[in-house]
Amino acid sequence: MGTRETTAGTGRPGRPWPPGRRPSGTMAAALGAAALAVAVQAVFWQCFRQPLWYDELWRPHFAGEPVATFWSELSVANTPSALGSIALLRLCGEVFGWHAWSLRLPSAVPLLALAAATWLLARRLTGRGAAAGAVLTVTLAGTVVDLASQVKPYTLDATCAVAVVIVWMSEPPSTRGLVARRIAAGLLAVFSLPALFLIVPLFVHDAARPLWAHRRQPGRRALREAGRAAACAAPAVVVAGVHALLFVTHQSSQRASTFWDDHFLAGQGPLDAVRFLLDQLAATAAGAPPGIDRYDPNLVHPLTDSSEALVVALGVAVTISFVAGAVTLGRRRDGRILLVATAGAELMILTASAWRYWPFGAVRPNTFLVPLLTVVVAVGASTLARTVLARTVLARTALARTALARSVPARGARSQGAGRGAEEPDPRRPGPVWVRARGVADPVVLVLVPVLLLTAVVPVAAATGLRPLWEERTNRRPIDLMVDATATARDLYQPGDLVLVGGRLARAGWLYGTRLSQDGAVSSGARSAAARGAAGARRPRIPVSATVFLTAIGDGGVGQALDLRAPGPGGRVLLFVLAYDRRGTARALDEARAAGWCPAETHDFELTGTLRVLTRCFG
Repeated sequence: MGTRETTAGTGRPGRPWPPGRRPSGTMAAALGAAALAVAVQAVFWQCFRQPLWYDELWRPHFAGEPVATFWSELSVANTPSALGSIALLRLCGEVFGWHAWSLRLPSAVPLLALAAATWLLARRLTGRGAAAGAVLTVTLAGTVVDLASQVKPYTLDATCAVAVVIVWMSEPPSTRGLVARRIAAGLLAVFSLPALFLIVPLFVHDAARPLWAHRRQPGRRALREAGRAAACAAPAVVVAGVHALLFVTHQSSQRASTFWDDHFLAGQGPLDAVRFLLDQLAATAAGAPPGIDRYDPNLVHPLTDSSEALVVALGVAVTISFVAGAVTLGRRRDGRILLVATAGAELMILTASAWRYWPFGAVRPNTFLVPLLTVVVAVGASTLARTVLARTVLARTALARTALARSVPARGARSQGAGRGAEEPDPRRPGPVWVRARGVADPVVLVLVPVLLLTAVVPVAAATGLRPLWEERTNRRPIDLMVDATATARDLYQPGDLVLVGGRLARAGWLYGTRLSQDGAVSSGARSAAARGAAGARRPRIPVSATVFLTAIGDGGVGQALDLRAPGPGGRVLLFVLAYDRRGTARALDEARAAGWCPAETHDFELTGTLRVLTRCFG
């Protein structure tokens, strides 16, 4: 006999609600969750007005690249992006203008959908209280809000991940409807690259489910059903796979970067690989919310991360709740879909990290797993809470029965024992006091109560990240005045000038600032340079043909560029050196002097770089 499928967290057979129907108030609550996301982003509105910094600048550059050069330029992208996310970024730039606030819309708006989708998924699998806890944990997490206020696709990825799971859980009455939903899941992968990590294991799950169901009587029927299930799920894999094969693999240059080396399985020996896996899983469990980035120093993190003891305690509690949630969800069909998607994605990421394609562990590219992990933990917490409640009720029932049993002979003794006093209780005999002490000392309750209390702290811990985000909402970030630097260069540039841009990481941001950005200068130096223009009007954008990009400064590149492309009479040289490469500035200026060019004007942009105007040396 097979196991009976039960409603998660209740132990009762059946679904939380009939197919195609949701309990009253569920959609209203989902809208309330979205309103919460709006409110928290409204509080941090200043974050959306901050100038774009380095980790944001390169994305709009590739999104706004002309069609003729888009494909070749994309091959040197910093990290791979989905076609849909690039299209959304370009759409916002073309419709609302290439401003910092408009380019952040594809990250900010998905947070609303993420809050609502997390509620719908959690409420399908557990009760209102646990579902509300999951929504609060995800929506109010400081790191998630921080990511939503930047030009990064991680909130969109998380939203698409929840949507893929919800779509896969739905059970339309017809085969055509099922195929349509699988195609919809595949299309979500066009907007979110890591959605592929969910779709592949879900495809395997669909194909293997009939074989498992008929494992005791294997035969043609099982194979036919497995083939039909695989055929229905195949469109999702085909759409996602073609997108990854043709578009994403074209952007694999980041494999040579060393930034994610600590999160790649590649190059690990057997023992080191086991240690690596355990360390990353522990870091994932100890996050608030679970799975959130704990590596990037440019993101805010919860205040609880500063206490190692609290991190360990939360990690242990979350792990226990996750295991309880996995056991509970494993008893129901839609719950197994969530488990397969989450565990399968982790396995695929681990495999990809072995070839340096994707980092494994609690890092920002894996933010798409955060809501899924959180929902499993919420289901587990609900199950544990019901277990504690049930054992407490049993203890109270036993107490009441014992008291009743003792009261009957007591009343008989009083009626028959004329002149005898009331019998004194014997502490050696099992009675109400013994039962009560036994209920309190129940080892299961003693373990689960602290686990539940610590799990309930996770939403609060996640929200503590809002404090550093508030304190740093107007703080500067690395390379955040690149648009100012390019605005100043555009004001200074004259036809015939040569522009030299030095720094390995400067190219994408410089091209975005000179060709696309419509933001005004925010630094006083850039504004004063603009004021020298006619009524402050911007001069024409600097042509790419007048620009030479140097990957290093001080290695002879400036001298070579001036020997090959020195400006003609009346021309000047605009030399920009990125802050990361300033150590080579002195040697670069010596190269320029040797070629007959001397600094005449300097504009410094804090944390970003220095722009110098070089003219012909005299004397």
